[in-house]
This record gives sequence, structure tokens and C-alpha cells, in this order.
Amino acid sequence: MNPYDFTAPWRRFFRSRRFRGFLERYAGCKTIVDMGGDPNLWTELLGRTKDVVVVNVSLTGEYMRLLYVVGDGRRMPFADKSVDLAFSNSAIEHVGTFEDQSRFAEEMLRIGRTVYCQTPCRMFPVDPHLNAFLLHWLPRRCLTPTVLRYCTLTGWLLGRSYIYDVTWISKKKLRGLFPGCSIKTERFLGLPKSFVVTL
Repeated sequence: MNPYDFTAPWRRFFRSRRFRGFLERYAGCKTIVDMGGDPNLWTELLGRTKDVVVVNVSLTGEYMRLLYVVGDGRRMPFADKSVDLAFSNSAIEHVGTFEDQSRFAEEMLRIGRTVYCQTPCRMFPVDPHLNAFLLHWLPRRCLTPTVLRYCTLTGWLLGRSYIYDVTWISKKKLRGLFPGCSIKTERFLGLPKSFVVTL
């Protein structure tokens, strides 16, 4: 089974909490660029995908119902302040080094008149990428192919090892990446689960 499908109810639960009030806040946004996006999110949020452009490094058939661009979030093919909302949900932690993340954030701020960027918090005991408890707190060298295959739900569902490409971002670093923006800490059972940057 695909880990993405298996964890869909869990993701829907947290999305419903995260995006409460989202439509009201961004009701005036006619053009949205989703950097590293998921088409299912927009069906859940808007009931439609009109006016949403997804930018990703590779797009499969499921994206065909969206306007999409195969591109790099560090070098966006859009003019300055040309979109109403530059949006990213759980993508910035996958773009590479902190320098790559910095370019990603700069591009969001450059193209968007408003900005929404969410990223998970490493302090939460469950890693949504591994679907495992506490393993992401270990040094990266400990996350060997064997550990990723047999000690994570993602590994069991895939039936193989996989690449763990996450570079976590602290709230302090986010403040530096997104100057002038607000940063909210989402919590679950009192624990910080993710950060949401808005402009």
C-alpha cells in the first residue's frame, strides 16, 4: 500500500485543523502558486482546482487536472509579485540544504503578494515523512537503509528502503528566512507539531 494513501485520514484530520479560516483569510486570492504541491489539498480546500498552479520537479498523471509547471522552487518562472498567494505545505524541508531553503523562501516572497508556508517541527515525536516515532531525533547516520526499511511504517508499506531527504527548519531559522512574516506554532496534545509562516 502507498504510505500516502494509508496516512490520508491522519493528514485530513490535521489539515482540517490547520486550514480552519484559510478560505476566509485568502478569499480575495484569484491566483495561487503551490510550490511542491498536492492536488488533493485543493480539492479538499476549495472543492475545485481552478486558478491553482502547482510547481513541482516531476508531475504524474494525478496532476493533470491542475495547471502545472515542472520547475524548481528555488528559481520560479514567475514575475515579481505576480501571484496573489505563494503557497507551500510541507515542501520547504525537502528542497535541500539551508541555502536551498533560503532561495526557496526568497522566491516565495518575491513572487507572492501574500505568502503561506508550512513545515513540520522536528520536536514533535512522530516524523510524518518516516511515519515512525522518535527516529528523526537520531543522528542522520543512524537512518541506514535497513532502519528506514524495517523500523518505519513508510518502509513497511513500501516494502523497501527509500531516500530520507528532510532538512528540518527551526522556528528561529524560519524567522531569518521569512523576515517581516508571522510564524504560528501548531500544537497537538500540547506539543509543537508544525510551523506556519504567513504574510
